[in-house]
Amino acid sequence: MTTRLKERLSRIDPLWLDIALAVGLTLFVFAQLWLMNTLRLGPLHGGFMRKPQFLDREPGLLAYLLVAASFLPLAVRRKAPWVAFGLSCTAAIVYSMFVPTPAPTILAPMIATYTVASRAQRRRVGLIGVFVASLVIAAGLFVFSPTVRWVAEIVGPIVILTATALLGEAERNRREYVAEFERRALEAERTREEEARRRVDEERIRIAREVHDIVAHSLSIVTVQASAAAALIDDSPERARESIENVRATGKQALAELRSMLDVLRTAEGDAPLAPAADITNIAQLVEHVREAGIDVELGVTGDLASVPAYAGVSAYRIVQEALTNVVRHADAKHVDVTIAIGPRELTLEIADDGKGATSEALHTTEGHGIRGMRERVDALGGAFTIDPAEKSGIRLRATIPLARSSS
Repeated sequence: MTTRLKERLSRIDPLWLDIALAVGLTLFVFAQLWLMNTLRLGPLHGGFMRKPQFLDREPGLLAYLLVAASFLPLAVRRKAPWVAFGLSCTAAIVYSMFVPTPAPTILAPMIATYTVASRAQRRRVGLIGVFVASLVIAAGLFVFSPTVRWVAEIVGPIVILTATALLGEAERNRREYVAEFERRALEAERTREEEARRRVDEERIRIAREVHDIVAHSLSIVTVQASAAAALIDDSPERARESIENVRATGKQALAELRSMLDVLRTAEGDAPLAPAADITNIAQLVEHVREAGIDVELGVTGDLASVPAYAGVSAYRIVQEALTNVVRHADAKHVDVTIAIGPRELTLEIADDGKGATSEALHTTEGHGIRGMRERVDALGGAFTIDPAEKSGIRLRATIPLARSSS
C-alpha cells in the first residue's frame, strides 16, 4: 500500500503538491485563529483554567493576512526556493512583531529553510542566508517585543531554523549520493556493455581470421594439386594419383581443424575437446605441403623452435601459412625463401618469393583479408609488420614478434 502511494505521488506534478501543502497549512492556521476567537467569546471549563492574556484581543484581519503571506509562498518553494524563503520569513517576522495572538507561523520559515538548504544551487550561500534570517528574526523579536522571553522566543527559532537547515543539507547529501550511485551504476553498466561488445568483436575477428587461414591455405593447396592431377592423369597416372592423395590429405586436415574449432564454439568451455594448435614447431610440415604443390620452398631456421612461447608460436605459424597461401594463389612463383630467426627477445619471420610481385602502392592500398589478418596478429602482440616488393621480383614480407609480453 505504501509503495503504491509513493508511486502515485511520484507521478503528480510537484507544483500541485506544493500548492496543496501551502493552502492546507494556511487553512489549518486560519482554523486555529478562529478557534482562539471562539474561546475568547465562550466560557472556560468550570473556572479551572485562567483565560490567557492573548485571548483578550480578537485576531484581526492583519493576523489572517500575515498567516496567508507566510504559508502561501510555499506553493513555489521548489520552483523558486529563495522567493518562498524570503516571503515566508518576512511575513513570519512581521507576524511575531505586531500580532499578539500566537500562531505556528514558524512552520513556514522552517519548510522554506529546508527547501533552500536541500535544493539551492549554491549551498554555502543558502546556509549563510538561513543564518542571517535567524539573526534577523531574533533581532526583530528583541527590538519590538521588550517582554520577550530570550530562550523561548529568540534562541528557540534560531535553533529550530538551524536544525531545519542541517536536515535539508542531509537530504541534499543523501540525494546527491543516490544520484552519484545511480550514475556510477549506469556508467558501470555502459562500460560492461562496451567491454562485452569489444570482446565479441575481437572474438568475431579472431574466428574469421582463423577460418580464413585454415580454409584459404587448404583450398589453395587443393586447387594446385587438383590442377596438377588433371594435367598428369593421362601421361603420368602415378603422379596424378599422388596429387589426388595430397588433395585428400589436405582436405582431411582442413576438415579436422574446422571441426575442432566448431566443437570449441558449440561446447561449453569446460567440456570443449582441446587439441594442440598448430604452431611454429609444425612449420616443416606446412612447408612440405607447399612443396607438394610444385613450389620450391627453402626453409631456414635459426634458434630453437620449441622455446617460442605458445602465443607467439601460433601467430608465427599462421603468418607463414597465410604468406605461403598468397604465394600459391597469386604470386605465380617458382621459389620461396622462408627464414625464421629466434632471438632472446623477439622472433623474426621473413618470406620472399620470386613471383610476379606488385608495386608498393598496390600492396598497401588493396590489402585483402590475408594481409590484414597478418598485420592484426602482429599488432596485437606489439610487433612490427612490413610487406614490400622484393629487390628483383616478387614480394618480401617481414614480421617481428616480441617474445616477452609487455607488463602494461
